[in-house]
Amino acid sequence: MANVLPRRKPNRLPLPSYQGVRCYFVTICCRERRPFFAREELARALARVLRDTCAKHGFDVHAYCFMPDHFHSLLVGNSPSADLPVAVRNFKGAAAACARRFKVSRLWQKGFYDHVIRNEESLNRVAWYILMNPVRGGLVRGAEEWSLSHWCVPGWRTKAAPVEPYLPPWKKPV
Repeated sequence: MANVLPRRKPNRLPLPSYQGVRCYFVTICCRERRPFFAREELARALARVLRDTCAKHGFDVHAYCFMPDHFHSLLVGNSPSADLPVAVRNFKGAAAACARRFKVSRLWQKGFYDHVIRNEESLNRVAWYILMNPVRGGLVRGAEEWSLSHWCVPGWRTKAAPVEPYLPPWKKPV
């Protein structure tokens, strides 16, 4: 009898969970966590690629933050045909092509991390989690100081963060 390995738990929800009018917290890491986005001009170019690619695939970019070795985004599907895996795959491809113009090759780590956002309150708390990432990383004292972040809420740089911050599911104690 052949050895039977235990089946690995899938790291994705069923495909319909990633389609249509839904909200997602997405994290994509640079290959080997290399600090490619420390080059501000590259991060700014990729922010444009992110907005353009998402628009073509039925997503609004609610918030994003480019850190030196990864980036977070909060994407909101705005049509029934919005498909997160397709949008992310196309963004990663377009971003890699753009990065090559900056002499950066093999930009991305394989795959991406995602979390489905279920309500409006969580949406804003996740946006603040994203915006506070450079503060938690010790790069700036306040989120408003980080130039490689954006939130679609006007005047966010003058607003106070929520009292109870968001904690991603993968960081919660078991």
